Amino acid sequence: MLSHFQESQPNDVVNGSPKWVFAGLVVFVVACAGRTQDPVSKTEDAELRSEVEDLKRAINASYDRERALAERLRSTEEDNAELRRELQQQLGQLGVLKGRLDTLSASPSPAAVVPVRSERRRTSSGVPRRYEAARGLYDDRQYDKAVKEFAAILNSAPSSDLADNAQYWIGECYYGMGRFRQALTEFTKIFVYRNTEKDDDAQLKIARCYLSLGEKGRALMALRKLIDEYPESEYVANARREIRYLQGP
Repeated sequence: MLSHFQESQPNDVVNGSPKWVFAGLVVFVVACAGRTQDPVSKTEDAELRSEVEDLKRAINASYDRERALAERLRSTEEDNAELRRELQQQLGQLGVLKGRLDTLSASPSPAAVVPVRSERRRTSSGVPRRYEAARGLYDDRQYDKAVKEFAAILNSAPSSDLADNAQYWIGECYYGMGRFRQALTEFTKIFVYRNTEKDDDAQLKIARCYLSLGEKGRALMALRKLIDEYPESEYVANARREIRYLQGP
């Protein structure tokens, strides 16, 4: 009788469970699957965003490092350029000192450092006291006062036989003060005087002004000009030695 009852159950019963129960289970499983998929996608998206942000930070850090390196390189190049300028100036001053040493070695008189050849020709008679006083100021290294006195001589007697000498010693005063550019200008004015005997003296000092200014090329040109244009000058030997020194081995 029991068997008859089971056979008589409706078709909506499957293995002892109604069909609607089975369908509900399927819907529940699908819904659960849908809900478990969303957190996984969100996690992957968050990880991707994090990786992108890390990459951006790495790129920015690399750019900052490159910019810092470029700035350090620029600063180093500027420092090197400044050092080269200082070295060139030191070499120029060394050349001047060597030239003075050579001059001292060539003559037993300390006065040989400053050319005075043409002074002997003109100091035999009639030398104005003001000129002698100006020379005394120069010898005492009172260069500012000496410049004023020599300039006063030029203003009061521009055509006198001491005018070119006064002009020359103005250049020596500026040279003694370390104002080499101004000294260069004053020594160049010597060539205006047609009968001067200070031309080779001035040419030598022009070369040494260029050396003191660190302009080695112009100094060499000035020394060669001294040799070419004043071959009988007493300074030719010194000029040749300085050229060999500046050119190196």
